Amino acid sequence: MKPFTTLTAIAAPLPLPNIDTEVMVRISRLMEFGKGALGPYLFEPFRYEADGSEKPGFILNQPAFRDSRILIAGENFGCGSSREAAVWALHDFGIACVIAPSFGDIFAANCLQNGILTITLPEAEVAALQAEIDPQEPAPFTVDLDAQAIAAPSGRSIGFTIDPTHRAQLLEGLDDIDQTLRFDAEIAAHQRAQRVAQPWATASIEQTVPKVLIMAGDGVGPEAMAEVKRVIDWFVARRGLRLDLHEELYGISAWHAHGAVVRPEAWDLIDQADAILFGASGSPDYDAIPKHHWLPDNLLRMRSRLDLFDNRRPVRTFGGLEAMSSLRPEIIESADIVIVRELTAGLYFSEPRGIETLDDGRRRGTNSMTYTSDRVRRIAESAFELARRRSGRLCSVDKANVLEVSMLWREEVEKVHAQFPDVELSHMYVDNCAMQLVRNPRQFDVIVTENLFGDILSDCAAMVAGSIGMLPSASIGPKDITGRRQALYEPIHGSAPDIAGRGICNPIGSILSFGLCLTESFGLPDEADLLDRAVQRAIDGGARTADIAGGLPAIGTREMGDAVLRALDELHHETTPLTAAAS
Repeated sequence: MKPFTTLTAIAAPLPLPNIDTEVMVRISRLMEFGKGALGPYLFEPFRYEADGSEKPGFILNQPAFRDSRILIAGENFGCGSSREAAVWALHDFGIACVIAPSFGDIFAANCLQNGILTITLPEAEVAALQAEIDPQEPAPFTVDLDAQAIAAPSGRSIGFTIDPTHRAQLLEGLDDIDQTLRFDAEIAAHQRAQRVAQPWATASIEQTVPKVLIMAGDGVGPEAMAEVKRVIDWFVARRGLRLDLHEELYGISAWHAHGAVVRPEAWDLIDQADAILFGASGSPDYDAIPKHHWLPDNLLRMRSRLDLFDNRRPVRTFGGLEAMSSLRPEIIESADIVIVRELTAGLYFSEPRGIETLDDGRRRGTNSMTYTSDRVRRIAESAFELARRRSGRLCSVDKANVLEVSMLWREEVEKVHAQFPDVELSHMYVDNCAMQLVRNPRQFDVIVTENLFGDILSDCAAMVAGSIGMLPSASIGPKDITGRRQALYEPIHGSAPDIAGRGICNPIGSILSFGLCLTESFGLPDEADLLDRAVQRAIDGGARTADIAGGLPAIGTREMGDAVLRALDELHHETTPLTAAAS
């Protein structure tokens, strides 16, 4: 999160006592919007009439206070539930500091984790600060965290106290997880020592199995996912893989069964899952469903809800499939790229958005592309770390010659580069990158880019693999306090309704997505490599679905799964199962 040092800004008075988190953001909004998109819904009961128009009397609706970054509030501010989203709404609106006589304890802790400074002052002093605000021409306050002082418009200085540890966290921009990660090496060393010294105490931890949720979805999703389940069963039976597996309907099948595209109970399973194996989303049948049941898109909602910001899309040329591409074989031979796409911000999530009718009858559609520095930095850090593990080359893609959001993107990526001096960084405009992907894909190793550009470029890069049906993806969230990163794995192809139900889709993208799960969620890269080699062996043996047949006899989805399983059986006898390795 962004460090808090000194803030000079307009302060808005909100002297009401006992403003709870439900007033800050209604729970109904959390089903549609996540962190980064809640600003318009802050204090919704206070800000808007029933018809959605603004209440002109509310302080934050008044022109002089629309850009307030300091809130001077009443006692017991943030009481009620432990809803962290209330703090997200404050942050998304732009509030960086709240001054009040008292706060809800959990609310204040959540503020600290999101970079918002809470200052507790005597009730009389808070009232005096509110009285200094001129409602017509408010003058700025200055909050200096380092000096622990507030400079009021009158010129007087008011001191405040804050826990030294919390003060240091805010000054350095570190939440609790960041603080813990500073001692990551020491913690890991201690854990290793404990496993040796007290194996009986750590046995239950070592035996914890990951929770996996399968959501096959729409179109060809269930057909491809059926082959993934066969591969999972093979790893369980032959390689000793342990997991807690659940399955849940999604999309049209869920609508027919439950009257909901995602039934409410499924969100609990989604929240609890360590890994979600997802099939596909989208169907013409959605047109027959009331739009409020499927808009906004539930897959986007899932990404936002779990903060799956780190989307990785490996693209490589499988031996034997070079001729399947529209590009010449010598252009794509041995190409191996990972596109790292920021997945929870940008054009798909930013506000304002919508379609409106203008006074003259014309209609206007609006979408916004916004990024904050912290969101750019965290995806850049992930991409640099990945590049460091590969060939040490990272290309950041933007449109900095035209877009201010891309100018910010490039500046922040350059700042992160200072932490990774061993990685070679280059920049490329997105239009040039699209051309270079089909001109000379082997020049790339890791590409990092924002949401929309990543969506387009990864589909363009499908020609390197010969078919979009070959491409997997992983969408990964931030580490929680235990170090767990929730993740969703899916092929990048769509639901392909034109071939759904015919048993001819290519399941390799879905199967290789499970391979990414083996690495990222299960920590079993050797098993993922085994699966990769099985796919290559199946292709070498002539197994081709229609999209990669190229004149050879085409087989169906089930037969492609059979070929991969046969190759796994052959390779199994040449390798050591993970259960034996663990023992």
